[in-house]
Amino acid sequence: MQQPCSDGRGQRWAAWPLGLGPLPVAAWLTIAGLVAPAAAQNYRFSVPRMQMQVAVNPDASVTIVYDITFRNGRAGRPIDVVDIGTPHPGYRLEQVTASMEGTRLRDIRPSQYVEGFEVHLGRRTIPRGGEGTLHVQFRMPDMVFQDTTREDYASLRITPTWFGSQFVEAPGDIELAVHLPKSVQPDEVLHQGVGFSQKVRTEQGVSVVWQWRRVFPTEPRIVGVSFPKRDLQRVVRVTRFGLLMKWFRGSTQARVVAGIVFLVLFGFLFFRFTGGTGVSVWFLLSALFVWLFYHSPGWHLALMPVVALLAGLNEWYLWRRKASYMPPIAQVEGGGIKRGLTAPEAAALLELPLSRVLGLVIFGMLKKGILRQLEADPLVVDVVEDFRIGKGELLISEAARSRFYGQVARKKGVVVHSYEPPFIYLIQNNPGKPLRQIDFTVPLKELIQHVATRMKGFDLSDTKAYYRRIVKRAVEQAKAIGDVPQREKWIDRHFEWILIDDDYPTVFTWGGPYRPVWTRGTPSAPSAPAAPAPGPSIPGQTTFGDVAASFAGWTENTMGSLASAVSPGKLSPEGASGLIDLSGADRLTADFFQALAEPSSSGGSVGGGCACACAGCACACACAGGGR
Repeated sequence: MQQPCSDGRGQRWAAWPLGLGPLPVAAWLTIAGLVAPAAAQNYRFSVPRMQMQVAVNPDASVTIVYDITFRNGRAGRPIDVVDIGTPHPGYRLEQVTASMEGTRLRDIRPSQYVEGFEVHLGRRTIPRGGEGTLHVQFRMPDMVFQDTTREDYASLRITPTWFGSQFVEAPGDIELAVHLPKSVQPDEVLHQGVGFSQKVRTEQGVSVVWQWRRVFPTEPRIVGVSFPKRDLQRVVRVTRFGLLMKWFRGSTQARVVAGIVFLVLFGFLFFRFTGGTGVSVWFLLSALFVWLFYHSPGWHLALMPVVALLAGLNEWYLWRRKASYMPPIAQVEGGGIKRGLTAPEAAALLELPLSRVLGLVIFGMLKKGILRQLEADPLVVDVVEDFRIGKGELLISEAARSRFYGQVARKKGVVVHSYEPPFIYLIQNNPGKPLRQIDFTVPLKELIQHVATRMKGFDLSDTKAYYRRIVKRAVEQAKAIGDVPQREKWIDRHFEWILIDDDYPTVFTWGGPYRPVWTRGTPSAPSAPAAPAPGPSIPGQTTFGDVAASFAGWTENTMGSLASAVSPGKLSPEGASGLIDLSGADRLTADFFQALAEPSSSGGSVGGGCACACAGCACACACAGGGR
């Protein structure tokens, strides 16, 4: 139940099924004239006695009778209209009767403020210092529910109305009586947590009564009763979703929390889908959802799993999209095989994980002596002295750097491929930093685009099959060579190709552990001490054996850790991580507001506009609160 509103109106009572959350609010009893906050401060009254009788009917309806005595304060304003809400619009206005001190009140209209009706007291208006008892009777359908604990029982939960504590001056007595079907026996009636004050047996049947003496009618007093349904022609049966809907519709706190959760999920889905663009569109859609949820709790509940499912599907699709990072290739069916690709280029063409592509590039440059290994875990490398560009020359053009690396490589008898200079330059600019902490996204993107360009005019599927055969042959041949030195020479020669195969760890441990060329005391690794003869460890880390028992394990671990050095979302061909780009809508919105702001920058009309807006708000508040 909700707490009393600040407008001073009395509050609701509700009929609930046993053990469940509240159904739609059953009634508001509100004193007219208390809506406007300023006027409401003048209402001071007490309720010396409140009687509520609820008669259960065979058709699952109830007849509700209120006898409420109001004692108006001497400083209070006259009470001339009382609003009574109903749980749903199923009541019939012509069946509502009301009276005040025996005088029939015929002016009963649909309420302007609650879902229900309003009773105009007319000549029976309660003056300052006056007292009067309002009698109201009406019938409400669909109020008796199937009990959730016993199939042969029905359930009714209810609470008398209550009022805002700031308006009630003194305590009074409250009595609630529920009149059950005639065949129900006293020992068959069960309470639902709050015991009965008494059970009364009359000629009409059994009645259960709750009484509260000298209490302030400023809070709900929910009671429940379960009884045999044998005399009932029907009971209201509600599905689990219906019960959830009824609870959700009556719980403001749950709706607010669910609304926040929905907007968070929707924001996550929207900005992942659009790649962080379309903020103005998101605000517009969010406002529409808020409006929809306010007017339709059913849509709110229905869309919660939908947005969660869509968010999951979007993440799955983006994950699949990350795995397919190659841009569109202008291939030609039957155009032939593109030969001459290096192992990293072939790995990119085959769309292997980007961390493995990066590992192939790094290991290839270690093997050629362009880089040297400083630490094994985490992997730290440095550019060897001959390939280092002087500090005063770090800002030279990319083309100049490529020429420089090429000249040094020719002197050393190795080759620097066209995609490697950005990697070399980036490593030199991050000295001593583990590779997994360096962002290699840009060089990798250039490598992928380079491969796509080289594939132009060739047959993509035939080329992929060709390089898969190269990888398979390299692995099979390495396993077939029995002589350890010969096998080591084969692996040295086809090192990067073997790493492309998913089963490459078995190659490096076949017949004995393998150690790569840059760890054997060659000039390409002057800083790395020789490893112990029987040990498979990579030198430079005495604890490497705890990380991997062989070079195969170390390689797998290292290439896996390089995943943090790549931002796959930035490698999409469109240049955005989302599926659509709504940045144009953002620019249009910004231009629109800028155009609106330009006229207001001249003259003094801004102040007048704000004043007018404030006046409009004040007027709206006055209109909203100017009624009862």
